[in-house]
Amino acid sequence: MKYQNHMIIRVLILLSILVISCNEPIARKPVTSKGDTFFKESIELNKKLNAEEEEMIKNFIKSDSLTEYITTPYGFWFTYIAKDTLVKQSIKKGDMVNFTYEVNDFNGNNIYPLQEKIYRVDEEILIQGLQDGIKMLKENEEVIFLFPSYNAYGYIGDKKKINGRQTLKYRVKINSIQPLKK
Repeated sequence: MKYQNHMIIRVLILLSILVISCNEPIARKPVTSKGDTFFKESIELNKKLNAEEEEMIKNFIKSDSLTEYITTPYGFWFTYIAKDTLVKQSIKKGDMVNFTYEVNDFNGNNIYPLQEKIYRVDEEILIQGLQDGIKMLKENEEVIFLFPSYNAYGYIGDKKKINGRQTLKYRVKINSIQPLKK
């Protein structure tokens, strides 16, 4: 008898669970967060700040009417100081590139004096603009890059001498290229 009572209780519990679970699901309201507007506002602010920075660069280029600047698909500009039209070798991923560079702001102030660097292309970290820009050059070429902050050090800067959202001019010379050995 005791066994039957336990069995009846178990069956009743099971039936009540089934009845409860068969109810219609309750529709929930979409989850919205206060962050949604923050992200939209942030995107709009970034677009505005980037447009202002690009306008500053374009005004700089207009004021330097004797120099021809080339617009890249990467969002920066450059001009040749020395261009090599004979060399066909281009820089590829894995190549070791020896180059010199100096960094200036748009007021002509020197931020970092001339430095030499050896860089394994796309396997070491450089600012995005320099990573893309170096691959466009050949040995013995020298250029001036105009990098908006989003192609340089972004919002933060380098925490040394470069401020956040700072537009930069890099003077770069490719000294040598050592192709990746296969």
